[in-house]
Amino acid sequence: MSNIGMMDQAYFVGRREILEWLNECMNTNLSKIEQTATGAIACQLLDAVHPGQIPMSKVNWDAKQDYEFIDNYKILQRGFDKIGIDKHVDVQKLIRARYQDNLEFMQWFKRYFELNGPVSAYDVMGQRSKGKGGARYRYSGGGGGGG
Repeated sequence: MSNIGMMDQAYFVGRREILEWLNECMNTNLSKIEQTATGAIACQLLDAVHPGQIPMSKVNWDAKQDYEFIDNYKILQRGFDKIGIDKHVDVQKLIRARYQDNLEFMQWFKRYFELNGPVSAYDVMGQRSKGKGGARYRYSGGGGGGG
């Protein structure tokens, strides 16, 4: 399910296209790829494709500290395992909020999303509001969290 190699067309998608895609399909207002470092967006992307496989009530949209980001990535990894997605997530790289690492992860996610499609009538805001800080999350600037 994760046979999206580094030479796949996914990795030739630019920052602007990724941000436009995320903002449109996830109803966010992200301006930087690095803002995905919390892992919350990744959890919701997986939930949009595989509803019910991610416990959205446990996703922390207010995450500001590394340990909170790690908790979100643990939720994501359990979701991958449950679904059978063989994808290594280098959490230590992603939580540093470095552009290239997070760009490549979101490129992979965009391709996965395109290949597997979101379920129709997915309630982005309804699902997000189940998590800590999710009801008010649209990303209003600053570090890695929401607000």
